[in-house]
Amino acid sequence: MNTTTRSLTVSGQSIPLDPPRPPKKPHMLLWIDTETTGISRTNAKLLEIGMIVTSMDGATEHDRYIRPVRPDKLSLYDLDTTVLRMHLDNGLWDEVMDGEPDLIGYRQTALDLSEFLADQASQYELHPAGTNVDYDIDLLTNQLADYIHPDWLRDFTNHRKQDLTSFRLADTALGNNPYKDHAGTHRVTDCITRDRNDYTTYLDLLRTAQEKTE
Repeated sequence: MNTTTRSLTVSGQSIPLDPPRPPKKPHMLLWIDTETTGISRTNAKLLEIGMIVTSMDGATEHDRYIRPVRPDKLSLYDLDTTVLRMHLDNGLWDEVMDGEPDLIGYRQTALDLSEFLADQASQYELHPAGTNVDYDIDLLTNQLADYIHPDWLRDFTNHRKQDLTSFRLADTALGNNPYKDHAGTHRVTDCITRDRNDYTTYLDLLRTAQEKTE
């Protein structure tokens, strides 16, 4: 173990250096979900972004960023027929088409999202959470690359993520079907609420198992 003490010499006197360390930021989950025109993480276009910051158990909400997004270039041909029908039914397509491009376009979205995350990261250690988290991170990075540094999202977040897919695959291995009630509305707040509820359920199972061993 390195026990060397650094010092500074002033007027012939050695003054030990022990600078104060900034207080550790509390760890939080950053729930992320996106709605898109398809499933490609490089070419699918953003239609809605949702981010909600919660406590590590997912129970207490701290702040959120929810926004419909209007891509710079968008055509009906960009959407799979099933995806188009889904977003017509849930109202998202109307919100995207009715929104002001200057307010919900890629450029302003990138700026606002960066500001939101910078503020949250200044207060908390953020762990990305959700379903297939890396897909959402890659998609946001690729689609907003013209307006923001490519590593912006990873710079604001911890490399340790909470991906509900791991829990669900383990559940599947036990012969269960964790996806049976996952139809939903395909809006970001609905999907994040579902993920938080599932996460709470899995935590309860882990807590019960822990209590039985104590």
